[in-house]
Amino acid sequence: MKRKQTTIFQCFPKFSPSTATEEEPGQAAVLKVTENEPGATAKLTGFTEEWLQKNCVSFVSDGASVMLGKNSGVATRLTARYPNLFTWHCMNHRLELAVSDAVDEVQAVNHFKVFLEKIHNLYSQSNKNSRELLEAAQEVGSQVLKIGRVLSTRWVASSFRSVKAVWTSYEALNRHFENAAGDQTRSSKERQTYRGLARRMQSKEFLCDLGLMFDALSELANLSQQLQAHSVTLLRADHLLKRTIRVLASSFKDTQGEKFEEALTAQALGHLGSVPLESNAKLTPINAKQFLQSLINNLVKRLSFDGEMLHDLSVLDTGNWPSTPGIRHGLNSFGAAILLLLKASL
Repeated sequence: MKRKQTTIFQCFPKFSPSTATEEEPGQAAVLKVTENEPGATAKLTGFTEEWLQKNCVSFVSDGASVMLGKNSGVATRLTARYPNLFTWHCMNHRLELAVSDAVDEVQAVNHFKVFLEKIHNLYSQSNKNSRELLEAAQEVGSQVLKIGRVLSTRWVASSFRSVKAVWTSYEALNRHFENAAGDQTRSSKERQTYRGLARRMQSKEFLCDLGLMFDALSELANLSQQLQAHSVTLLRADHLLKRTIRVLASSFKDTQGEKFEEALTAQALGHLGSVPLESNAKLTPINAKQFLQSLINNLVKRLSFDGEMLHDLSVLDTGNWPSTPGIRHGLNSFGAAILLLLKASL
């Protein structure tokens, strides 16, 4: 019986194109996990053990236990075989876990997520509803953007696009809900459902929640996209993380974000464009300070990596070099010894 295999690891050779010869392997070595074997035994193919000992330098994956498990994870097995291998948990996956932790800790955020999931399902599963939404947008002179899933397994940038779509399509969504609630061709159950959706859209609490999530996810989406850049380094990632935490801690906790401020203004006016707003005692709004603090705590917990490696790598940042290094101390004054350690480990 043919065994199913999944590629999960690539080992790239350490040589420059200018010095490479035909004898040096120019393609990646692949570690394949044979899924129907006990313990998913790893098998390296295509390269000699001597070459792999010299050229396997790093392993990056998500945080699944099969990858990073302490006892029998792929990373553990690889480091046992290649002691100098540098292993790393994907930064964007860590970011998703941090956001997921915050959602679990602040229950009102989960209620917000469920409501936006209803809106997504309403239009993704019905061409009729999508067409009627476009017609409603024309009635109110509004724009409609595609509404996807929110705070699901996708990257946080996807969640931000969905929240942005609801904000942009706010008037059109409300008009469609009202039109459908009065549509006698629909069943009484359907009309009641749309009345409930319209009441939720017209609540001051939901609008403020939407503004808060817009601002917070905007920052997190920006971080996510920057972490995906091919040129990003650990030092750069650490800088980006600390910047995002500063924004969440100072800008959003002490003052309101742009969309949250707009929501508060609309709340005071009693309407957002053509949408009338009123309080809904049945809704529990998201506690902004609690949610932001939960985000900060979980970002620090999941993404911070202050340690020996980061300290050593900081020597490579020219911004940390003295402008006028002293002759007396020479190169050692800014890290020659650490560079030797890095060379040995990499």
